[in-house]
Amino acid sequence: MRHRVALTLALLGLPLAAQDITGGLQTGLSLPVGDFKDKSDAGTNQFFGAHIGGHLDFNLTPHHQVRGHLTYHNFPGSGWGGGADIQNEYKVLQVGADWVYHFQSPSQGWYTIAGASLNSIKDDYSGVRFSGSASQSGKIGLRGGGGFTFNRMFSLEGTLNQVFVDKNGNDGFLFDTATWAQVSAVFRFGR
Repeated sequence: MRHRVALTLALLGLPLAAQDITGGLQTGLSLPVGDFKDKSDAGTNQFFGAHIGGHLDFNLTPHHQVRGHLTYHNFPGSGWGGGADIQNEYKVLQVGADWVYHFQSPSQGWYTIAGASLNSIKDDYSGVRFSGSASQSGKIGLRGGGGFTFNRMFSLEGTLNQVFVDKNGNDGFLFDTATWAQVSAVFRFGR
């Protein structure tokens, strides 16, 4: 059985091993929107967050690319005021895959992004006389957007991310979706 698994993985990896593979880093702003930002006592009540991550790009054709990525987002919060003065700080660890279409080539020009991800989200909350945390793992997310590649080493891109979370329960966030815009500087290494 072990040999079959190893053989299957090796055969699946052959087409990818023959392709042009690059890697890199991305960093920038993560801007919460909707309930993730504005829901009283549950959102961040803050306009800016930040992210950093890494990715591998598999160039399948001159226009089509598959990108695997791992990204960490931090959304600091500010108090909502009132008697309890509740503050939420969200942290998201995201692993996903994107389909990237380049209108010219992977080393220059405009491109679009459509992808899916698995997310682990944690809310550290505090108030006047209490603090705690809620976390949810394995949450499905979708994202889409576009960017512009200036040269083979640098791009700017923007995406809209939406993660479906649990609203109720012990670890509920009091909203159904965590949505944020992501603006990234993308640095690539390799060919």
